[in-house]
Amino acid sequence: MQELWNNEGMRDKRPVDDLSIAELERILAIRKRALRQERLRQLEQQGRRVAAPIERAVEPPSETFAQPHAVEAPPAVYDRADDVPRFEDEAVVAPPGPTSTANGTSLAPPTRRRFFDRALLAVEMLGVVGIVAILLLGSYLIMAENSKIEALEQKSADIQREADAMRVTSTPRPDLSIRLSDYVLPGGHYSPDTTGGEYAFNLDEVPESLRPVALAQLTAPRAERATPQPSSPVRIVINTARVQVDASIYEGDDWEQLLRGVGHYAGSANPGEPRNMVLVAHNDIYGEIFRDIQYLEPGDEIRIQANNHRWYSYVVYDKFVVDPSDVWVLAAGNEPIVTLITCHPYRVDTQRMIVVGRLQASGPAS
Repeated sequence: MQELWNNEGMRDKRPVDDLSIAELERILAIRKRALRQERLRQLEQQGRRVAAPIERAVEPPSETFAQPHAVEAPPAVYDRADDVPRFEDEAVVAPPGPTSTANGTSLAPPTRRRFFDRALLAVEMLGVVGIVAILLLGSYLIMAENSKIEALEQKSADIQREADAMRVTSTPRPDLSIRLSDYVLPGGHYSPDTTGGEYAFNLDEVPESLRPVALAQLTAPRAERATPQPSSPVRIVINTARVQVDASIYEGDDWEQLLRGVGHYAGSANPGEPRNMVLVAHNDIYGEIFRDIQYLEPGDEIRIQANNHRWYSYVVYDKFVVDPSDVWVLAAGNEPIVTLITCHPYRVDTQRMIVVGRLQASGPAS
């Protein structure tokens, strides 16, 4: 039982059952007040006390106990959080929660708050990285486009320089995009008897639609021919009772090449290769090199020397006459043969004489 003082200054030792409700409330308030003060002192020693208004002094119990109903208790403030009565002059102390423990130990910020803060930081960092990446990518794309523009400008300048050079410099015309040998056998020409001894390409043998192209090809300047390869044919020798041939072979079968000697049809085989090697020469103009091949017979030998000085021997096994349009005799095939072509008949030149030989052997270089 809480001690009370009566009006005479003596301790009131009445039993609890004899006390009034007001006196009991006063005793309870004084007891809680003492407990709160002790708790505040402990919190202050631990450094956990929240600043509060200056405490007002509490008057000690009156020496003379007034009328029971006249006793005033400090106003109590009830905190809905713990439903404990508090006095107005008490400092508010943060209750134990996520940031503190019951013994006053400080804890880290709440997990949810930490997660939220870290998420915001991650978003900010991603935003900065994204901006930097966009800036870098933009710079790269700009540099790439500038490089393309510079390359196009350089190419345009080069084309312009080439065009200017072509206007002031005479350049040989390139080969035509079509090959006349796809339509007519090479070596065709008018008979000297019909031209008064003049040597002229026979345009009548060419399809009418291609004659302007053929004429342009014949009159256009020619670029220099490629250097013969080691395996290219460079010489032909035939030595029989009725045929004597010893002539140089040149790459190409057009009019200009046949002025010089025997022409090697472009794209046909080289000596010793398992395909058709086509050689063309005139019969009644420019040396009449193939004038007498019409007299070759099966078994006669045709010797061809390559640029590497190696000799190859071909033996005649066929001879026939075709029209100028029979270009099938130029087919590559898959046999090691040589095909000789010249105009026919002599000084008429309306057809072609064809002589075919098959590879027999090859000899050492000489």
